[in-house]
Amino acid sequence: MIFEGEHSVIEAIKEKKRLKDEGLEHDHIKPMLFIDGGLMKGAYGVGAGLALEELGYGDIFTSLVGVSSGAPSAAYFVSKETRVGASLMWEECCSRKFINVWRIWNQVDTFFLSAVLRGVTGKGINTQKVFSSPTEVYIAVANFETGEPELLKPKNDEELFTAIQASILMPNVSSDKVKFNDIRYVDGGFTRPHSLMKAIDVIDATHILFITNQDKTITTLPKLERFLNHTIFRHRMPKLLRFAAHERKRERIKAIEYMDKHHPIPHALIWGDHSIRSMERDKVKVTEAIEKSRQWWLKLMSSKER
Repeated sequence: MIFEGEHSVIEAIKEKKRLKDEGLEHDHIKPMLFIDGGLMKGAYGVGAGLALEELGYGDIFTSLVGVSSGAPSAAYFVSKETRVGASLMWEECCSRKFINVWRIWNQVDTFFLSAVLRGVTGKGINTQKVFSSPTEVYIAVANFETGEPELLKPKNDEELFTAIQASILMPNVSSDKVKFNDIRYVDGGFTRPHSLMKAIDVIDATHILFITNQDKTITTLPKLERFLNHTIFRHRMPKLLRFAAHERKRERIKAIEYMDKHHPIPHALIWGDHSIRSMERDKVKVTEAIEKSRQWWLKLMSSKER
């Protein structure tokens, strides 16, 4: 993993936990945890969740935003059951029922994953714990027609599962359709501007911890994806959404640059290290990537301020 930004963010999170553990006032520290998407690169965020939960940070964040593969990670983390979500990553998510590149009509089956999240394999999200958590949970999605970001704040079980399915639904490789309050939404990473910009505008936070679930050196889409989006998958996305999808990596960089140059909130970013591919289905590699991230986070959270 690669750390970028202000280490004061980590120290503020630690301080909030210390104050809370000692029964002291801590509401003046309002950290936001933003978990971005990356399909199987979500292993980075799962490893982070395991470490933070293990160290007792499960209810320290005032707000939590999950985007795409970061959406289910956010739900498992806030319910303090990240280990369940981790096993789902290297088992159900590695199966051909979820990802199958040869199933051209629907390479990523979000209805299968939604059924898993609802408990069909015994690994469902504990919604009662999600809604009883002191952390405000938001799920980032993209408006299908415009590509604009939206933060959904589910109020019941069905809204939570629907919002998560919409957020992981990549319209170029999935033919599934999901609506939330009669509006069709898709992958929260397919937005312009990046969902982080929406979060900055909507959520009152004093510090931002951004898990990118991306490798820092990759800033553009692969040529193959661009080609497929312009040919085979062209008619799956309206023009504005397709443009947002093509520019999503640049939009993430723009959002980060905006925070660096124009926003006063202290922030820190965690980038991946090329440990895993976005369409990875090797259980061993997924497990290793999660554990590597977990170990890195344990070391980060135990280090002193630099």
